[in-house]
Amino acid sequence: MRKKKDAIIIWPAYLDSKLSRSEGRRIPSNLAAPDINIGILRKAAEAAEFDFEIEPEKRYPRSWYHRPGYLILQNPEGHKKKRLLLMLAKSLRRVVAQREAKRKQETKKRKGKRKRRRR
Repeated sequence: MRKKKDAIIIWPAYLDSKLSRSEGRRIPSNLAAPDINIGILRKAAEAAEFDFEIEPEKRYPRSWYHRPGYLILQNPEGHKKKRLLLMLAKSLRRVVAQREAKRKQETKKRKGKRKRRRR
């Protein structure tokens, strides 16, 4: 396979805070987020205004039994991979915060509708 200098592959494991460095995380755990998948990475790349492509059925070599897919970021400026990961992590944290706020709001709505039984 020929190496592309203008594109960089980003696996979801690079940004998952539940994984250790030996399991594939590439950024500090305080900048990473839990339960990352290709859909969340897509939203984060859109928020950071990156040009990207998605390969959904690819397997990460360190966990070959899952098919997480990966993101191919276009890198015309020639940034290093670590810098791109940190820029993506910044927008990823915003996307995850919105996801958590939405989840919290939905549970709040459900709690209001539930009736208590009296004994």
